[in-house]
Amino acid sequence: MSEILPRSDDLDATWSFIEPGIRQILGADDSSSFSTKRVSKILSPTMYMEVYTAIYNYCVNKSRSSGQLHHNSNNHTHGMDSSTIKQSTNQSSILVGSEIYCKLNEYLKSYITSFKKNKDESFLQFYVRRWKRFTIGAIFLNHAFDYMNRYWVQKERSDGKRDIFDVNTLCLMTWKKVLFDQNYELLVKEILEQITIERDGGIIKKNNITTAIKSFVALGIDPQDLKKLNLNVYIQNFEKSFLSNTRDYYTQYSNDYLSNHSVTEYIFQAHEIILKEEGAMSMYWDDHTRKPLSETLNSVLIVDHAPSLQDEFLVLLDSRDQAKITALYNLMQRDFVLLPELASKFETYVKKAGENEISELLSIHKAELLKTMNDHSNPNIKKQQQNNNNHSINQSLAPKDYIKKLIKVHDTFFNITNNCFLNDPLFTKALDNACRAFVNSNEFALPQGSPRSATSKTPEMLAKYCDQLLKKSTKPEILEDMSVDDVMMIFKFLTDKDAFESHYRRLFAKRLIHGTSTSDTNEEMIIQRLQNENSMEYTGKITKMFQDVRISKILEEDFDKAVKGLPDYTRNKFPSTQPFILAETMWPFSYQKVDFILPKEIQPSHKKLAEMYQDKHSGRILKWLWPLCRAELKADIGKPGRPPFHFTVTLFQMSILLLFNDNDRVTLSQIHEGTGLTVQNIAAALVPFIKFKLIIQNPPGLENIIKPETQFAIARPYKALKTKINFAGGIKNDVLSILDRKNAQNLNNSNNNNNNDNNNTGNNMNSTDDKDLTENEKIEKELATERQMFLEACIVRIMKAKRQLPHTTLVNECMAQAHQRFVAKISMIKRAIDSLIQKEYLERCNDGESYRYLA
Repeated sequence: MSEILPRSDDLDATWSFIEPGIRQILGADDSSSFSTKRVSKILSPTMYMEVYTAIYNYCVNKSRSSGQLHHNSNNHTHGMDSSTIKQSTNQSSILVGSEIYCKLNEYLKSYITSFKKNKDESFLQFYVRRWKRFTIGAIFLNHAFDYMNRYWVQKERSDGKRDIFDVNTLCLMTWKKVLFDQNYELLVKEILEQITIERDGGIIKKNNITTAIKSFVALGIDPQDLKKLNLNVYIQNFEKSFLSNTRDYYTQYSNDYLSNHSVTEYIFQAHEIILKEEGAMSMYWDDHTRKPLSETLNSVLIVDHAPSLQDEFLVLLDSRDQAKITALYNLMQRDFVLLPELASKFETYVKKAGENEISELLSIHKAELLKTMNDHSNPNIKKQQQNNNNHSINQSLAPKDYIKKLIKVHDTFFNITNNCFLNDPLFTKALDNACRAFVNSNEFALPQGSPRSATSKTPEMLAKYCDQLLKKSTKPEILEDMSVDDVMMIFKFLTDKDAFESHYRRLFAKRLIHGTSTSDTNEEMIIQRLQNENSMEYTGKITKMFQDVRISKILEEDFDKAVKGLPDYTRNKFPSTQPFILAETMWPFSYQKVDFILPKEIQPSHKKLAEMYQDKHSGRILKWLWPLCRAELKADIGKPGRPPFHFTVTLFQMSILLLFNDNDRVTLSQIHEGTGLTVQNIAAALVPFIKFKLIIQNPPGLENIIKPETQFAIARPYKALKTKINFAGGIKNDVLSILDRKNAQNLNNSNNNNNNDNNNTGNNMNSTDDKDLTENEKIEKELATERQMFLEACIVRIMKAKRQLPHTTLVNECMAQAHQRFVAKISMIKRAIDSLIQKEYLERCNDGESYRYLA
């Protein structure tokens, strides 16, 4: 360039002076890309400064000249103030940059149009090579026109002219209009081809793709706001095509892969693809593409193959392979819409798995029973067992085996939920629903053919499990892996919690009365945990039972002091007594009047205890539950010199044994006369004695035990390995069920003929009313009554608050309140409503669909 600067007021001279410099700044040669540092070295500092100075001189001179001329032409107007003069000068300055700006704009169009592609390069390579050099030159050119940018361009844009840009932006806008808009389809096509090559494992020049895609972002210019990021060019011209290409590519790829590989292999391959696309290949695209690309990959790789993946999910659950289950879940959870269906399949699978485990347990147990039955030497018993096979399974299945099997299924899938699904709420809820289903309904809990009103057997088995856990007599090897946590785990899933409470109370009552609990602390711990899981009301009766036992211990101490203070006190006359005074409504013992003659040995204690209690509580009535009483007897019937035996017996057994103090041999009729017991009670009491050879029956045989003339004698000397023997545990109240009832009737008739003065007693020996019900049947009957009362109380409570409600609303609210205790069926609620209408608590409204509460 010339060392002499052009005249500052000559546009043509100025442009002729700066044009060679502009050409050199933008890249006069057609060489490869240049870095910013390299361009700085090629540009002569002197030349660069001369270009800047020439542009500056032109703009400043024209501005000053235009402003001066305008001021002189208005010299005669002395009234113009300084602000008006300044405004006129600024308005003249606006025209300063327009001429040289137009010159530059035309030059840029001509310059870009002159680009030529080499024969040995693709359009992508050509585009990237020219773009790199052009954008670097545009930065330097923007600095050269800095004065014009800061004053003229800024003023023009502030006046609303949005088609005027700074020089760098002008360069990009010209590039877009001249080169990009005409060729972007070819450019995008070649970019996508290169990406496909890389996806197929080929090697490409990544810098070319990165640079070309970044140009899409750089060319997204908003004329209204040059500082605002505008991705419109990138989205419309590249992103849409890129996503479409990605969808097509991976649709074909996934279909081909699945046709040659297993679904499990596909799961891991899909993870690798997603990791590569969202990780390594993220260098290509803008962050805006991250979300739509993820959605595209999810749609193509996951949603389109969701049925296959869901089917494989069940296969993986069968294998219990947590690594593969985790991989599948991580893949599916990318699209949250798929998770509910997956969780539903998980729930169905767990429910079925639980049912299958119980069925398998029953099959194994049945096989063991059949083996035992086949080995049995007695063909009559063998035949009876065959006829009652299902009943035998239900009665003999160990509670521990059943409960542990339920817990095993839960723990297996809880670990999967925790480790594979990271406790996802959907899967946690699915697990709870499935466990609740198979815990309460399975082949054992509700056998096929059970009536709709039947209650699940699981609450009963859980209560028996608790009984084993808390009972002293349970063997250590059985207790080894039993725990309170097991109880609470299954209790959480019970739908009939009231049934569990009924069974638990019965067994708890026996432990308290017979003193067989391991410790009061353990009992209280379970009660406390049941209370925390449900409510204070739920354990109210159990807590009151505990209080009754404590009060009874105080009564025992007071009674012991009272009898020891009597003048005629001797231990023989007042044997050690442990009374239990129980609140009738809290304890699960139904009172039945039993004709029984109390042995004379304990009559003084009984009389004194009754008097003492009535004096203290005059308004209360004592009802004696003789069948529940236990006693300990000392029997000196062994060989001479051996220590006496200690027998644990029922009160009825004790009354029979005490008869042998006065007689060496007694008949059934004499036992009946001395005790007043029915034939059922006598036979049930004698069977354990005969079995363990304490009493010798003549003639022998179960069929003769109920004959009046049958004789019984104590075996002297009695031989046994242990000195402490529990005969009370061998009582079978249904022992006569195998006998012909006609024989029992004949016995009673015979007794009536021989003992006319005891006619009423004889009739009692044949009473077969509610006693014929089994214990479970009694519990079911009581449970139905309690549920009816509970539902009626719920309805009254609801209607008292709402006064009037439609039938459907009342039923729904009642079911919600009963949910904590049991699943209330609509038929049960309807019966409760009808009962309350009869009792005049409710009345039907005229619309026939609502009920009104009657105060």
